Amino acid sequence: MMFENVHEREYYLPRFRSWTYGLLLMISCVFFFQGYESCRASSDSDALFSVSVIKIIDGDTIEVKHLGKKLRVRLWGIDTPEWQQRFSHKAREFTRQHVQGRQVELQSKTWDKYGRLVALVEVGGRSLNEDLIMEGLAWVHIYYCKEPICREWRQLEKEARSARRGLWQDNKPVPPWKWKQSYR
Repeated sequence: MMFENVHEREYYLPRFRSWTYGLLLMISCVFFFQGYESCRASSDSDALFSVSVIKIIDGDTIEVKHLGKKLRVRLWGIDTPEWQQRFSHKAREFTRQHVQGRQVELQSKTWDKYGRLVALVEVGGRSLNEDLIMEGLAWVHIYYCKEPICREWRQLEKEARSARRGLWQDNKPVPPWKWKQSYR
């Protein structure tokens, strides 16, 4: 760009720099969010994909790495005790022992209002969601679990209750969705 005089150059250069920085920022944002959008696109209901578990948040929430990006995943159809409830630490520890640092298969169901992927989690051919129920460390969620598998899970929950495994050792354990209403 040729300038007739110094004043003309002083007028155009700051605008050119601002425009260049704006363009670079837009390009950076596109590349940054590309992994996230790819994950959202690949997570149509019942889509399967493999991820590595990098962190355990609680018994029913994990953090995974997918396409180089971190993603929070909420286990579909179940609810484990909240932090302040009895057995919450056992549920978290069970989840940690089974998936921490491992490759797992996710079968996506939906996204929740917190931006987490809601999914079935399988590790070594077993369903983590189901295993938490069988160990008495999770409830089948009465509001969100409406698919045919939920009937099977309710039967597993009854068996865990009869055997007094996990949280069923208490006489009247309070489901997290009711606990939240009472204690928050």
